[in-house]
Amino acid sequence: MNIRNKITTLFTLLTGVIILMLSVFIYHFSKRSIDREFFHRLTVRGGIAAQAHYEEGILGPDVYNEIRQKHLQRLPDEKEYFFDKIPDSLFLTSHHITLPPDFEEQLNAGKTVQFIRGLTYYSFIPYKYSGKRYIVMMSARNDYGEEGLRDMRQNLVLGIILAVIIVFVVGMLFSAEIVNPISNIIQRVKRISVTNLDMRLPEQPSKGEISDLTQTFNDMLDRLETSFETQRNFVNKLSHELRTPLTAILGEAELALSKERDPQEYRAALSVIAREADQLHHLTTSLLELAQAGNSVKEEFMGSIRLDELILSVKKLVDFTDPGNHIRINFESLPEDIEYITIYGNQNLLKLAITNVVQNACKYSNNGKVTISLHASESQCIVVVEDRGIGIPEKELRYIFDPFFRASNTSAYKGYGVGLPLAQKIIRIHRGEIRFTSMEGAGTRAEMRFPIRS
Repeated sequence: MNIRNKITTLFTLLTGVIILMLSVFIYHFSKRSIDREFFHRLTVRGGIAAQAHYEEGILGPDVYNEIRQKHLQRLPDEKEYFFDKIPDSLFLTSHHITLPPDFEEQLNAGKTVQFIRGLTYYSFIPYKYSGKRYIVMMSARNDYGEEGLRDMRQNLVLGIILAVIIVFVVGMLFSAEIVNPISNIIQRVKRISVTNLDMRLPEQPSKGEISDLTQTFNDMLDRLETSFETQRNFVNKLSHELRTPLTAILGEAELALSKERDPQEYRAALSVIAREADQLHHLTTSLLELAQAGNSVKEEFMGSIRLDELILSVKKLVDFTDPGNHIRINFESLPEDIEYITIYGNQNLLKLAITNVVQNACKYSNNGKVTISLHASESQCIVVVEDRGIGIPEKELRYIFDPFFRASNTSAYKGYGVGLPLAQKIIRIHRGEIRFTSMEGAGTRAEMRFPIRS
């Protein structure tokens, strides 16, 4: 069952139940009112009949019959009985009258007893005259009341059926008004594929859940389009980066094998092959590290890490790979409590991420001055790497985390454009973030933020 039918069905059932309960309520209290009014009529007639029967000097039977004929409409199957004492149960049973359990107690207390058996209404009325107590029994059928109730039942049933039909039709229209925007979104989304990710859902004129849903889909499509475009660029650049050294290796090998050469020429060819193979090795190693970083780290490889110690180990590693660096470490803003510089993570991965950032700073500043500083806020540890190198063009700053992207002013420097994407991926795994600010020709500032281990 689709959502439109569900809404219509639930709306109709709910409204139908409410109307049914209301109809039962109306019928019940209408019947009580009719019964009460008819019993009142029986009581009044019983009082007049008792007065005519027992007080003959004042109002005789002839006068009572004349009054009843002129002013009181005779009730269907109306009967009246007069008893000098509480009626005998055998007499009443012989007339097929079933008495209520407290019949005698009520009459002894001087109360009128009223009840209904089948279609007949019975009223037993105590009457006092000349110090004696008598009982008047009045019985009749309320044919007019029953006819009115029967008409009411028919009208209520017809009204319920008509109301349910109207509610169902209105519910269908109402649910269509609600569901149609969603159906339109579904139909449009179905037409979006890999070949037309630039399509977007039309914005809704009014604010609400449908507008939020449309915006959410459009945001998702933006991310998908960016992801597909990045992947496409990644594959193109990867193919180019892999093809270049492989072409050089194959070319040198074919050239060397094309004819006999002296040992010096072979050594030159092998030197080119070794250099290109080394470049290919570094490239594939970087790609492997990028892939192995994944999106999460196994818990058994996680632990508490002091960032000041991690920065010192990064400095030691860079000193080994690039002895000519001019890295300066600034720990002047360290908090007294080491908990504020302790994070939870994988030490090897974080060391790799920070090392990539520091090596970039050294490389693109031509081994100029690079400052690594560490400070903390109430909830974050912040590592800042600053250099005074060539900087990054402002328009290209947004692309530095795309794999294989290299800024337009880095052609003179060896690199593959993999280090920063890898660093960003590792930092994100640790629920951190990395930001770059740069000015071309003036230098670059990299800020890495990590949540403090609570």
